[in-house]
Amino acid sequence: MADILAGIKGAFVLSINDRPEVREWFGAFHLQSVQLKYTVSDGAGTAAQEIIISNRKVAGRLL
Repeated sequence: MADILAGIKGAFVLSINDRPEVREWFGAFHLQSVQLKYTVSDGAGTAAQEIIISNRKVAGRLL
């Protein structure tokens, strides 16, 4: 997927679980870690960490 994204002419934003191998695969792009909660319906939610990947520099924090 990183190879395909590297070849596109437009901008992209990808959100995926923050894991060491993901950071390695997408290391050529701009990476931003965010903490959030995964929730379903009225459940309490589970803490999670995602990484936002883009081929454009983000001016501020996304979340």
